[in-house]
Amino acid sequence: MKISEDHMCLIRKGNEEAFRQLFTVLYPRLVQFSKSFIKSVEIAEDIVMEVFVKFWQAREKVEGIKDIKTYLFISVRNETYSTLKKEGKYSFETLDDVDVLLKKYQTNPEMLMITEENIGAINEAIDLLPPKCKMVFKLIREEGLDKRQASKILNISVKTIDNQISIAVKKIADVLNIDLTTGNYSSHIQMFLLSF
Repeated sequence: MKISEDHMCLIRKGNEEAFRQLFTVLYPRLVQFSKSFIKSVEIAEDIVMEVFVKFWQAREKVEGIKDIKTYLFISVRNETYSTLKKEGKYSFETLDDVDVLLKKYQTNPEMLMITEENIGAINEAIDLLPPKCKMVFKLIREEGLDKRQASKILNISVKTIDNQISIAVKKIADVLNIDLTTGNYSSHIQMFLLSF
């Protein structure tokens, strides 16, 4: 979802409907993101709600925000880390400790040329990815963010994002027995994998 400057202007002016639309689209995605780190839906919901409340209260001051989606993901990340530190009973060491839930791919116009059987195999291969790869995969593929946005959200370099994408593509290709070294990408699955 791309939030237009007009939409942000309405929010800054206190338009509750514009804010509600933003909330409706991003709230479940931000809860899932927070839950990846904190492992509790209830706490993740509280964190995201707190971020939206703070955002609404400071809405007149958000004029300098160019990318509201990235801003909210970073805010949720920071609030989640803060909560983890305060709670003590939760531990968070690295992105390798996250528990990422990815949506399952299904037949749709984008994946029309890939068979049902291959879509199942893709989903299984994605489930086998290491947590850091899954998180990068989720942000780029499911959230539609670019590498720069994902690097800001995860507080890692774009080079690390590129490395995680490479690892993900290689691991998925290995599970699916796809040879990506030939340079001949005629298969729809190959094109799917390389469309990062």
